[in-house]
Amino acid sequence: MTRRFIAPAAAGLVVVSLGAAGCGKDAPPPADAREATVEHTAFRPSPPSEVTVVAEGGVTGPVSFERAESSYTARRYDEAVTLFTGYVEGEPANPWGYYMLGLSSWKVGNLGGAEQAFRRALELDATHVKSRINLSRVLLDAGRPDDALVELELALESDSTRGEIHRLIGRARDARGELDAAVDAYRRAIVLDTTDAWAMNNLGVLLIQQGSPEEALGPLARATQLRPTSPVFQNNLGTALESAGHRSAAMVAYGAALVADSTYAKARVSLERTAELDESVPDSPVDLEVVAWEFVTRIERWRNGLTEPPL
Repeated sequence: MTRRFIAPAAAGLVVVSLGAAGCGKDAPPPADAREATVEHTAFRPSPPSEVTVVAEGGVTGPVSFERAESSYTARRYDEAVTLFTGYVEGEPANPWGYYMLGLSSWKVGNLGGAEQAFRRALELDATHVKSRINLSRVLLDAGRPDDALVELELALESDSTRGEIHRLIGRARDARGELDAAVDAYRRAIVLDTTDAWAMNNLGVLLIQQGSPEEALGPLARATQLRPTSPVFQNNLGTALESAGHRSAAMVAYGAALVADSTYAKARVSLERTAELDESVPDSPVDLEVVAWEFVTRIERWRNGLTEPPL
């Protein structure tokens, strides 16, 4: 049966500002949520505390930072919550313990517990930028972009050159419906970190929402170069390609999304839809390597202030 082409504003689009969340994350994870990092460059673990805990799986004994962190690294997040809870009871003055308790609580979906832990870390050390950044992610996931912006503005005071702060500001602006400001924030994030694939993805999604799918191809093509196995990025690239009339290339992108995640229903629906379109639907060729390269040169123009300043 012949079907008419409908731009897939809803069917194929993954709106990354759910949370991620950095990250949406029902099928894929919320935007940025997997990007939280564990860095302790200025932290020297203290000796094991005297607190004894019993965690799921029968874990018992004194709690050291390394022991609790190993559970987090192994993605045993429920266990990590229990261990870091025990750790901060024994080491209540260490902001890193609360930071890791916040991350662990976030991973198990306890947003309230995560917020409380990050705020405690900041009470102990107001310059603990990583706690403030991840607190903003929790607030975004909780649907509180105004509160997230407050934390992000404070984070900027500590480090205005950190790209992820600007990316999260973009998410917050997007959640508030301030799309132009969100685009500017994502551009700033990309200028500061030219490998920030999430910022490129988020920028591409916003450009699609604003009715500019051809313009969205650059950041999305570059994002998939940097992260070719991301089903979210490949699916969003497919959406932009299909909306811009590059049907065959869109099918390739949707297929790549399914190779990365065979359970990704949105990509499967989009691939089936494009495969059934008749020959009257526009299908112009596109060289995505060239498109991605042109976007890289565009970033340099942003950096040099020659065109389209990021702010």
